[in-house]
Amino acid sequence: MQLPIDMKSWVEDKLKQLTVEEKALLLSGVDLWRTYPVPRLGIPQLKTTDGPVGARGGTMVDGTTAALTPSAVSLAATWDIDIVAGIGGLLATEVRDKKADILLAPTVCLHRSPLGGRNFESFSGDDPFLGGKLAAAYINAVQSHGIATTIKHFAANDQETKRFVVDQVVSERCLREIHLVPFQIALRDAKPTCVMASYSKINGVYASNNKKLLNDILRKEWGFEGLVMSDWFGVNSIVPSVEAGLDLEMPGPARKRGKNLIDAVSKGYMKESTMDINVRRILELIYKTGKYKNPDWVEEKEEAINRPEHQKFLRRAASEGIVLLKNEKKILPLTLGKTKQIAFIGPNSRESVAAGGGSASLNPHYRQNPFDSFIKNAAANYPNLKVKHAKGCLANKWVPLFPETCVSPKNGEHGMYMEYFDNMLHQGQAVHAAHRKSTVLSCYDNLPKSFVPGKRYSYRATGVLTPKTSGRHIFSMGTCGPGRLLVDGKELINIWNRTKESERSEMFMAYASPEIRCELDMIGEKSYNITVEGVSRELDPIPVHYTDELYRDEVMDGSRVGFMEEVKEDLLGEAIALAKESDIVVYVGGKNIEWESEAYDMKSMDLPGPQNDLISKILEVNPNTIIVNQSGTPITMPWINEASTVVQAWYQGQELGNSLYDVLVGNVSPCGKLPVTFPRRLEDTPTFHNFPGENDKVVYGEGIWLGYRHYEKAKVEPLFPFGFGLSYTTFEYKNTRLSGDVLKDKLTVSVDITNTGEVSGKESVQFYVSQVSKPGLTRPVKELKGFAKVDLRPGETKTASYDLDKYALGYWDEKMRSWTVDRDAEFAVHAAASSQDIKGSANFRVEGTMQWIN
Repeated sequence: MQLPIDMKSWVEDKLKQLTVEEKALLLSGVDLWRTYPVPRLGIPQLKTTDGPVGARGGTMVDGTTAALTPSAVSLAATWDIDIVAGIGGLLATEVRDKKADILLAPTVCLHRSPLGGRNFESFSGDDPFLGGKLAAAYINAVQSHGIATTIKHFAANDQETKRFVVDQVVSERCLREIHLVPFQIALRDAKPTCVMASYSKINGVYASNNKKLLNDILRKEWGFEGLVMSDWFGVNSIVPSVEAGLDLEMPGPARKRGKNLIDAVSKGYMKESTMDINVRRILELIYKTGKYKNPDWVEEKEEAINRPEHQKFLRRAASEGIVLLKNEKKILPLTLGKTKQIAFIGPNSRESVAAGGGSASLNPHYRQNPFDSFIKNAAANYPNLKVKHAKGCLANKWVPLFPETCVSPKNGEHGMYMEYFDNMLHQGQAVHAAHRKSTVLSCYDNLPKSFVPGKRYSYRATGVLTPKTSGRHIFSMGTCGPGRLLVDGKELINIWNRTKESERSEMFMAYASPEIRCELDMIGEKSYNITVEGVSRELDPIPVHYTDELYRDEVMDGSRVGFMEEVKEDLLGEAIALAKESDIVVYVGGKNIEWESEAYDMKSMDLPGPQNDLISKILEVNPNTIIVNQSGTPITMPWINEASTVVQAWYQGQELGNSLYDVLVGNVSPCGKLPVTFPRRLEDTPTFHNFPGENDKVVYGEGIWLGYRHYEKAKVEPLFPFGFGLSYTTFEYKNTRLSGDVLKDKLTVSVDITNTGEVSGKESVQFYVSQVSKPGLTRPVKELKGFAKVDLRPGETKTASYDLDKYALGYWDEKMRSWTVDRDAEFAVHAAASSQDIKGSANFRVEGTMQWIN
């Protein structure tokens, strides 16, 4: 059959042949990751895969390996369009490896509070302009390879507490000037293929039903022509979501739609022509991905290709996101040839803390840790250098997952052998079995097709555990449904009475029971048979008060079991002794996948466990200590006055060890700058009084005063300001200038940057705009409206420039319902090294009044 050349002809041809039943099914996924195919009409399915820091593929926990990139907040800290675009191209290749068509990324929601559980996933930090511009580069790069992107979560998805039901009360000005801006910029500069709606309500209406957001603003004002999909299990109605413009319910099989939509049409609650609007966009997406060319396409097996060129680029991207916050004694870069002994101390110093938790986590091609990577990189050139390690303290939230000493009884590989039964009694022949690489025994995906939502089933996982030492060791378990853990056939932990009403913890996207711990005397080198038995949870209905009382029935299920041998060492004493005898201490601590994750927010900015006390004690005995913090959010630093050297390392993906080495020894001069303000304490933050809200409602009382806007307006001194970051060299700014003094279409702002130091380095120049004349409404002191990164050799001078247009000037006037620039307004543009370090300014004006909507 000759395929039509143009999209409209192909789409309309398919649309007129589809039955009402097929149309209804097309508006929902067929499983957790794929859309519904219609083979009789040559309509193939599409496969999605999670981002934003990798392409996981079709399995949540133990799937094929994938490149794990630096976290989005770290990429934002590069302030580098080219690096972000390079990551986009790399991920497009990985999406192809996973035989997928749609990358569920990028994330651009703001860091409203430093306690936000998913802040590490977002490009925006506390500035919407930065996030929007970086997201546009990411989107353009991915889509240039024929892969669809999904910018998310539309809109203001900036807290995890009560995320399914919370009502976010946001003023129109706050919404327009802050929380919609990164989406608007990305749509204007890149045209993403898809948009993902957020879970929450916005001013009383769920995002998935919100006509104002999805139809009036996104489509009518901004002209978005692509597809809008739900977040997973995020559809809260049947007809209203379709009418609001939410095209695709994910995942499948259909929960709110499917048969319900068929009934809605047959009973006259909705016209078939209304549904056609959404179906048309599904078909257009199939065409845009190129899948229409191969209607008989059968999904191939996923691949895991660890490419050397990807490794090299990820190392560079990770190192350039690292921010040097303090270097008063010039300990960095390290002079290894003059150093006899370096101590790596801290709970993260010999752990692979590569990413935050939730849907952003994946199984990387390989893992690194700071201590081992440092030794590997330094060994050849510095054979006499001693590098030693001490953990110092424990800082884990839960008992760690089973170590390498637990293997499957079937293949002897690390992990457990897991079987599924088509009943709740673990009886009969298993209907499915798989090797599980970790003891996060997820039943989220890859279940037998007979296990439809609502069907109860049971599972059993077995392993052989051989502890290294004798002692009173700790086991732990948390489970979504009823479960228990047995050692050599004897029940050790029983959570068999677990019900949907039971208390929840933060495990398993906040669906699991609280962690139960139990100690057991064990003999070293002796093997023990471990059995984990569980039953799928009773589905937990969450009322949705919008039309009828509909229910959410997410299939998140499984158990998490942990094991840790008795700690007999004096961790603190050993660390202090090692710090005393070493020339240099590199303390590596922070948070990890347990503390920062989807499904819950943090309770504190403090470092977990006794880390602050440990750091203080180390600084007392060795002032030559480098503090390296791994987190996706700001932390409190009660020891900051005593510490001479502080590095913010974020979550750097699979190249975390090599990238940190490069910065510590000066292979890379630090060039990362903070994309988010670091406050001194939580009480100083703009959302301290209204995050995360109460009684399922949160008021955005800070309005437009988010991030550096708040600190400047309230004259609150931050610990480290937005845009701040040091280098191993120095830069001089001169001759800040404009291409004219009146902005009509655009003006170019420029500044000359000279490297006045002794090593090469990169500088991220920031351009902020202030209104000099009295504004019609109160405005921030200044706002970021441009940036440029320059790479300079010692003594070299380059010009950093950015084009300003009307979008750099306006504010949202709720009375006029438009973006507005005051008549004959006067402005200043500032060239800056951070939001608090202005290097030069130039003034300009506009003639007349400007107003616009999109």
